[in-house]
Amino acid sequence: MKNLLLSPITLLFFLTTALLSCGQAIPKIDFDHAECAHCRMNVVDRQFGAALHTLKGRQYVFDDVQCMIQHVANGTIAEDQVDAWYVCDHAHPGVLIDATTAVYVKGPGFRSPMRGDAAAFATADDRTIAVKDKGGEELDWAQLREALKP
Repeated sequence: MKNLLLSPITLLFFLTTALLSCGQAIPKIDFDHAECAHCRMNVVDRQFGAALHTLKGRQYVFDDVQCMIQHVANGTIAEDQVDAWYVCDHAHPGVLIDATTAVYVKGPGFRSPMRGDAAAFATADDRTIAVKDKGGEELDWAQLREALKP
């Protein structure tokens, strides 16, 4: 009979696991096969890919942060339905990071697929290194959205 009773630690473990499994996972981009939801080009460049997750659990992928911003700005997806925005970390290609907390550089040295020419970085240090190498204007998420809106 004792085997049927759960200890408080075991119960806490199962409860925590259940709660975490219900959370939103970072989207995955199937590079070289996925199609941009905005421009329909294949998503191939791991330095510039982007994705968003809606409140209903739908995932959309993009070949450039510009496509993602314009897709929402055009009303294809209502902004109030976007649960999370993601961009590839230019310093770590293929790694998706939170677009709203990332730091950005926009300039001709960053030739992105749809010519938004903006690169995202997880850290200000990585961005500083990139600016020294390729130049460009340092932006935050709000400034980037303003610069790339249609």
